[in-house]
Amino acid sequence: MSATEAKSAVAVKGTAPVSEHRLRGVDGLRAVAALWVVLFHIHAFSGAHIGLIPGVDLFLRSGSTGVSLFLVLSGFCLYLPFAGYRNSRFQTKAFLIRRCRRLLPAYYVSLAITLAVVLVAGTNLGLATYGGWPAVGQLLTHATMIHIVFPSSFYALNGAYWSLALEWQLYLTLPLLIIGIRRWGLAWTAAAAITVNIAYRLLLFMLIGEHRLAADSLLATAVLPNQLPGRWAEFIFGMVAAELHQAGLLVRLRLIWAGPVMIALVGMGLLSVGNQWSHMLFGGVFVLLLAVVLKADNPIATVVSWRLLARLGTMSYSLYLVHQPIVQALAYLLRADAGLSSSATFIALIAALPVIVFVAWLLFASVERYTLTSSAESVPPWWEALAARVATAVWRPVLAFTSVTIARR
Repeated sequence: MSATEAKSAVAVKGTAPVSEHRLRGVDGLRAVAALWVVLFHIHAFSGAHIGLIPGVDLFLRSGSTGVSLFLVLSGFCLYLPFAGYRNSRFQTKAFLIRRCRRLLPAYYVSLAITLAVVLVAGTNLGLATYGGWPAVGQLLTHATMIHIVFPSSFYALNGAYWSLALEWQLYLTLPLLIIGIRRWGLAWTAAAAITVNIAYRLLLFMLIGEHRLAADSLLATAVLPNQLPGRWAEFIFGMVAAELHQAGLLVRLRLIWAGPVMIALVGMGLLSVGNQWSHMLFGGVFVLLLAVVLKADNPIATVVSWRLLARLGTMSYSLYLVHQPIVQALAYLLRADAGLSSSATFIALIAALPVIVFVAWLLFASVERYTLTSSAESVPPWWEALAARVATAVWRPVLAFTSVTIARR
């Protein structure tokens, strides 16, 4: 759910509307998260080490934690319409239908294009190559969002797709959280989910420590840690922020202590990158950052709410879908074919950012924008219009022939 969707969902009778400035800030945070992930992949595929400015290389290497920011924002935006004792309005079927309509069209288009490129020119572009039944297997696991549970498909086709499957796990369990909130309240439900997260991570830590799970295996480093129980806390943090925001408590946030707490959490998070707890520390950082932006009376909120950044945030989903195969292919061509060094490849990829954003805009303009709540009601998707035209073209002669036959009889 984008900030625009959250705005329309929150503006219901008996509740205070959320200001456009604040919602623009949430979209701005989406842009920040997407750009951070893009920069992470540019850094990773170029192989460059940026040592001229202290801290820059560490910032780029930790860009994968932008996923944590996305998870916090998802929890916030998805629960905001039901915060403040409005969870009785939640309907599982309607919620899941909205999620499917919002996310699957752009995802399936990008998946089809990516698979076609991999099959036709994967070897020449430095992408993974599949043929025959392996390609069918990748298509089926990705189409059903279960690619996240298999090491062979976790990073396959498009390495960024794994987090989309994680998001779907979170969507499918939100109805259970709503049931828990109705019965025991948000505090107890959130505490239970966070406890599950901690227990699951402790179990992984023990399995690795006892050598029952190879520490350097893909199962230990990516697959198991990034299943729902291992990332639940970040989503819950966002839900708690939504409840506090709806109650008007976040506007009372004192920046004099929020800043030092964020700095401390960032420091601990950076020092713990790669271990079992870094995601929760960064989740804490990002929920405080979200609170600062929602407060909307400070320089951070002003910068994040910059209109151009917010517009990029609106299409951040499309940017997230398309960027990695492009970065990976360009990096391969620049290094293998053009013979550029790692540093030169990094600079060239940074220069190619407008091209990557343009490709994302093409996907947004042709598919994703029709799935946004604010535009879907007024602008019918082009594929629906095309289907209507095809149906008309096919059935018009049949109806004409039928009318003539009846008239003759």
